[in-house]
Parts: sequence; C-alpha cells; structure tokens
Amino acid sequence: MSRELKRMLVIVMVLGSWLVLFQNIDIAGAGDPDYPTKPIDFYISIGAGGSTDLACRAIIDAASKHLGQSFTPINKVGASGAIAAMTIKTAKPDGYTIGACTPSTIFIVPFKEGAKYDYADFTWIQNFGSYVFPLVVRGDSPWQTWDELIAWARKNPRGVKIAISGARFLDYKGLVLWQIEQKENVEFTYLTYKGTHDAQGALLGGHISIMAMSIIPTTRSYLETGKLRILAYLGKNKAPGYENLPAANEVYGFGIPDFLAVYGPKGLPDYAVRKLDRAFSKAVKEPSFIKAMNRMNMPIVYMDHDTLTKYLAETFSKTAKLIEQVKAEEARKKK
Repeated sequence: MSRELKRMLVIVMVLGSWLVLFQNIDIAGAGDPDYPTKPIDFYISIGAGGSTDLACRAIIDAASKHLGQSFTPINKVGASGAIAAMTIKTAKPDGYTIGACTPSTIFIVPFKEGAKYDYADFTWIQNFGSYVFPLVVRGDSPWQTWDELIAWARKNPRGVKIAISGARFLDYKGLVLWQIEQKENVEFTYLTYKGTHDAQGALLGGHISIMAMSIIPTTRSYLETGKLRILAYLGKNKAPGYENLPAANEVYGFGIPDFLAVYGPKGLPDYAVRKLDRAFSKAVKEPSFIKAMNRMNMPIVYMDHDTLTKYLAETFSKTAKLIEQVKAEEARKKK
C-alpha cells in the first residue's frame, strides 16, 4: 500500500471518529433532532376550570402545533402550588415533565417555614401570561377614587377592610398593599378569603370595604351593572374598558409581578429548553390562545428563557427583602 493511500485512510478514519463523537454530543443551541418523541406531562397547580387552568390548556394546545408533539395536562393542586412544584423539581430532567408556575408558587411558598425549594431549583423556559388584580369596591361606596379612599384611610386607621387570599407576607397582593401603607402613611385591616368568589360575596354583603383579587366572570357582570366598581390596580395590567384608572406601578413604582411561567426540573437540556421556548413563542401569537386569554381578562406577557431567568432572579431577591420587612413589622406589633 502506498504512503499516500495510507495517509488518506488515516484521514478518513479520523474524520469518521469525529463524526461519531459529534453525533453523541448535545451541542448547546443546536437541539436534539428527535426531541420530543412522546407527549409531555404538563403540571397545573390550580384546579380544573379556573382561569389559570384554562390559560394553561390554551397555551399548550397552541404550542403543540409548533412543537409537533402533544402535552398531557395534569392538575396537581395543593399548598399554593408547592405540591406540583415538588413533582417537577424531583422529575427526571429530560424535557418530558414541565408545568406552569404562578406568582405565589415561586415568590411566596419558598419563604414559608419548612420550604423545600426556591427559584434556583428549576429551569425557567418562558413566560406567557399574567393577571389583572383590581381593587374593587361596591357601586354605592363613598369613595369615588383611589385618592379619596387613601384620604379617608389616613383619618380612620384600620378602618378600610381589605380582602386578600392570606396573611400579608403569604400573599403577593398583601406585600404590595403593605408597601402602599408605608408610602401613604395609612394602615388597613386585612381579612383572608379562599378565593375571589367568597371575597366578592363578602364585599356585596357589606362585610369588607374593598376586594383585592382577580376578576372572575361574575365580577365582570357586576362591574357592567354598577354593583361593583374598580378604584385602582395592584399591578400595571388593567381590565379592558377600565384602562383610565390608576395602577400601582404608575402611582408608586411597584406592583404585582408579571408572571405566569413555564418551568421544568433543574438541569433541563438546552435543546429541550430552546425547542420548547420556540414553540411557546409562536403559541402566544395563535388566534385561539389570544381569544382564550381575552375571554378571561388575562394579559399575554411573553418573556423568553433568558429574559425570564433574569427577571425572576431580580424579583425573587426583592420579594425576600419585602417579606423580611413585613415579618419584622408584625413581630414588633406583637411585643
């Protein structure tokens, strides 16, 4: 065999070895051409039929068209989303177990005693939605504006009774209201209710002054008939038809986080993250998804993997400081 032929054979063998090697390496960003090869389990921490559940089903239905594979929605309710979060945290990071995360699941639960996770225990894929949190009073309320309510609250400490979902440091709405108390030098009284339906009944019955919860279909009906009225918003998002009212972000520079995100276990392969993010980025533009979100008064807020990861880290840090401040204040009051 000639020297030239031997040289050519060596080159062919080396190139062949390199080809085999690269076929078995996941090149970041290049993606696995075979993923996904089966349906993806998608955990939803809210019960079936609610606005969050319907939003999740709408986004995964739209995303499946662009991913080429279906999702299996699984409602796993309990502990403010912690049960679903732990299921995702402990799942195999292969891209076949993901879910939707709400603000309380990641900005509140990790700060509870005995918490078993925080934001760094997950891979953040993308954000697709958010919520509208109006401050609602009865139609015959003496306060016609938010400024009027604040002025009355200064003269009547703890006279304004506000319905929220939990203790101030266990509810993001409570954290925003606490900041407003500090800014305006007022003090509210907080009453906890399981959900908007219960709080709305208490408001209509005159047991509370104001409701700080999301809009449900009956809320919209009562707003249209004048039985209820919006004074302001705890975040920057506003309900259609009521955009002229003030929002906390506009007035105070802070508010409820824009957050309804898709996440998976820590260590999710880059090819899975990028493929999923790409599919969801197209899904948020699907007419069927847009229609579903509009029907539920839920804003579409898209953040890709990189933007969301940065946003979450910053918001998580701010929330930790807020919770410590609220806890310290409540400890002082108990002395």
